[in-house]
Amino acid sequence: MCPLPPPWVAASPLTVDVVDVEELAPADPGGGAPFVEIIEQPKQRGMRFRYKCEGRSAGSIPGEHSTDTTKTHPTIRINNYRGPGRVRVSLVTKEAPHRPHPHELVGKDCRDGYYEAELAPERNVHSFQNLGIQCVKKRELEAAVAERIRTNNNPFNVPPEEQRGDYDLNAVRLCFQVWVRDGGPGGLHPLPPVLSQPVYDNRAPNTAELKICRVNRNSGSCRGGDEIFLLCDKVQKEDIEVRFSAEGWEAKGCFSQADVHRQVAIVFRTPPFREPALRAPVTVRMQLQRPSDRERSEPMDFRYLPHHGEPPLHPRPPPRPGRLGPCAQRVPDPSACMGGPQIPLICTQSGAPNRPPLCPGVPPAPLGSPWGGDWGGLG
Repeated sequence: MCPLPPPWVAASPLTVDVVDVEELAPADPGGGAPFVEIIEQPKQRGMRFRYKCEGRSAGSIPGEHSTDTTKTHPTIRINNYRGPGRVRVSLVTKEAPHRPHPHELVGKDCRDGYYEAELAPERNVHSFQNLGIQCVKKRELEAAVAERIRTNNNPFNVPPEEQRGDYDLNAVRLCFQVWVRDGGPGGLHPLPPVLSQPVYDNRAPNTAELKICRVNRNSGSCRGGDEIFLLCDKVQKEDIEVRFSAEGWEAKGCFSQADVHRQVAIVFRTPPFREPALRAPVTVRMQLQRPSDRERSEPMDFRYLPHHGEPPLHPRPPPRPGRLGPCAQRVPDPSACMGGPQIPLICTQSGAPNRPPLCPGVPPAPLGSPWGGDWGGLG
C-alpha cells in the first residue's frame, strides 16, 4: 500500500483545472521516476454525504485550506513528468485493505462511481472541482459492491471474497490513480495509487465536525461551579466532553449523560481554575472534545474572574430621605377613574389602607364598596 501523501479536495459537477506550475512549489528537482503527490487534501469534516433520493446536488468536496472567501479543491501534482496521461479518482474504505467503497463520486466525467479524465500534457498540477459524494442505503450495499467488482473499480486489487462484509458508511478516502506515457511500447502505464486523508459524513454524530453554536455566558468565578447552557451541533451523549484549557493547564466541565439534551444542548458546571485566589481576569479556551477520536471544536474564549464572595440574593436599596419607609407602598387611587385629582393611598405596616377623604368632611368609602380596596364594582 502506498504511503499517504499531502493535501487534496473536490466538488459536484466535475472539471479538472489546470494550475500554473509557477504559482506552486516546483517539482522534485532531483528527477527520478514519476510519482503522484497530493498537494491539497480534501477537508475531513463539514461535508454531508447525499442520498440519490434527495434529488439535489451532492455538493462538492472542499479543500483542506478552503475558506468562505477562498475556495480550494483537491489537487495533485505529477512529479518528474509532463506529458499526456489519464487520471482516475475513486472512493475506497478508510481502513486497510482499502476496498472499493459502496459510495460513489458524482459529477461531470463521473461514471460507475468514479471520475476519469485525460490530463493536460503541458501541466503537471491538476485541481479537481465539483466532485460530490453520493451515499447508498444499507439495503443497496450489496448491489453497489457487486457493481464495483463488475466495472473493475479496484485500485488495490483486493480479492472479491474480501470485498464482502461490513463497511463504514460514514468515512471514505479518495484514491488517485494516474497513467503516464513512458516512451516505450504499450502506451500508458500506471503510477502507484495514492490515498487522501479520510473524509467523514457530517450527518453522523460520531464523526461529524464539532461546533459550539452558542452559550448563555462566557465568564465565571475562578472557583468554578457556574452553570452554563451550551448549544451545539449533534453530539453523542456518551462520547463528548467540554474542555477548558490554558498554557500548562486543562480541566473538564462537570455534567452527566442526562445533561445532554437531544444531542444539541449540554448543561454543565465550570471547573475551578488552577488559581483559586485569582486577582485579575484570565481568558482560557473552552471547546468540545470527542474522546473516541480526540476531535475538538474550534475554541471559544471563557474568562475566569476573581472570586469576591457571594452577593446577597435580593439586595434592597436603602430608603431615600423624606420618602416612605421600607414597609410602605403606593396603591392605586380610585378617584383617578372619576377624572378627579389623584390622591395617594398609603398602606401602613399593618396593611390597612390609610386614605385621606375624597372630599372634606366625607369619610372614605368602606372596603368592599366600588370605591374601596375591591375594584370589582368598576368593571
